[in-house]
Amino acid sequence: MFLSRARLELDTKEAHIDGTTVVAAPDLLPVPTNARTWGAVHLAGYWIAEAFGKNQVASSAVVAGLSPGAAIGAVFLGHFLVSIACACNGWIGATYGVNFPVLARASFGISGTIVAIMCRAVAAVVWFGTQTFQGPSGGQCVQVMLRAIFPSFKSFQNKLPPSAHVTSSELLCFFIFYIIQLPLLSIHISKLRHLFMLKVILMPVFGIALFGWAVGRANGFGPIFTQKTDVEGLPVVVVFFTAMTSAIAPKATLALNICDFTRFAKSPRAVVWTNIVSLSIPVTLCAILGVVVTSATQVIYGVNTWNPLQVCELWGSRAAQFFAAFCWALAVLATNISANSTAVGNDLSILFPRYINIRRGQYICAVLGLATCPWIIQNSAKSFTAFLGGYSIFLGPVCGILLADYYVVRRRNLDVPALYCSELSSSYWYTHGFNLRALGAFTLALLPNLPGFAKKIDSKYNPTSGAIYIFSVVWPIGVVVSAACYVLFNIAFPVASTQEQDKPSNMMIDKDAEKQV
Repeated sequence: MFLSRARLELDTKEAHIDGTTVVAAPDLLPVPTNARTWGAVHLAGYWIAEAFGKNQVASSAVVAGLSPGAAIGAVFLGHFLVSIACACNGWIGATYGVNFPVLARASFGISGTIVAIMCRAVAAVVWFGTQTFQGPSGGQCVQVMLRAIFPSFKSFQNKLPPSAHVTSSELLCFFIFYIIQLPLLSIHISKLRHLFMLKVILMPVFGIALFGWAVGRANGFGPIFTQKTDVEGLPVVVVFFTAMTSAIAPKATLALNICDFTRFAKSPRAVVWTNIVSLSIPVTLCAILGVVVTSATQVIYGVNTWNPLQVCELWGSRAAQFFAAFCWALAVLATNISANSTAVGNDLSILFPRYINIRRGQYICAVLGLATCPWIIQNSAKSFTAFLGGYSIFLGPVCGILLADYYVVRRRNLDVPALYCSELSSSYWYTHGFNLRALGAFTLALLPNLPGFAKKIDSKYNPTSGAIYIFSVVWPIGVVVSAACYVLFNIAFPVASTQEQDKPSNMMIDKDAEKQV
């Protein structure tokens, strides 16, 4: 029993911050300055890795009645707004070397941080499973690659009943991709820059080739680009903002956990401009690529689909099919690690620091993601899928509170040693470990969007038109309302420690902990 427990428990390390010695798990300690190796190219590669994920937002907006120009404008605006939040939170991570769960202690409290991290972790676990299965997903990419190599795989016999909501070939490919992911989860976050660099080299080439094929074969941009705005049932501005919010939704989680990566950045300034430029431009260009390919597919094959895997299966070249599917698989893999598994790993490491580090947390995320049975979620739980689509109702308020706390209330100063102290003497202990100002602001920020959120989950629910209109800007409203309420609560009930003007920490870490990083 003793030996078994000894193997499970993790070693703690000491760090010296501004003359204060703190003890914590190595993954939670601030990253030493000499271990911050991410440059501007690596940071830009992070977003290029995200850019080639699901890019159907603009295509869906065109289907909803927006003109291509309006749809692309909505997507760009959404990416620009969320890039500001990413840049601001990323700056904090790069300045102090801390990750999101530790940073959230400053605004939510030493114990209250569980509210912030649970908002992020729940979605990340489910998305890990669904992105491994749901198209365009890793499992579907494997299916396309196997069909390209072995054409007979198209006739793979299905031995599962319809009630399984998945075919034998889909389930096989899901587990193949799932198993491929597992060894990569052991890679430390600081080393993921090499994966992003691979995508910096590979994915732009693939994107340019796909764009050239679409325009060349269709002799132009296709019929979609001649479409004018023709929206039925809702005001045009609501459809526009809905498209904008749909662009924000997949990045709302990243706006929180961006400091999990920027803590390894060499320069806070590089974090700011790479987040704003790389997220706004390349990610929007990939959305444009989705519209171009959808439009060209109508002309070439008479098929209307935004799914790039369905498009490449229409090609006559099996080599081209394999290469395209491989590139999309790489995109899904990078997204699953950067946006999902590492987020859960960081969150679990602060909840159970004695037993779980980031690596173990990532494997727990993989197990939980499998346990969600994503094929059932996709095919039979439409309300739950809609729930994930509107999940930014919870992420926006957390983001607003983090930004308001650091940039307004604390005036860009953070007491880093206090973040690692669980005693009553910590300036972030607040009331029994919970900052009631943050919890109050979080709750109030949910209220304006709750009716629209209920409508998204249950189509039979009929709120007022105003509620639907408000929910079309769910994330910006969550950010603004929570930030405003948090500032007002701090003015009405100030915390003495926020008046202290601490300088950014001068952190030193012992050699053993440095090797861990």
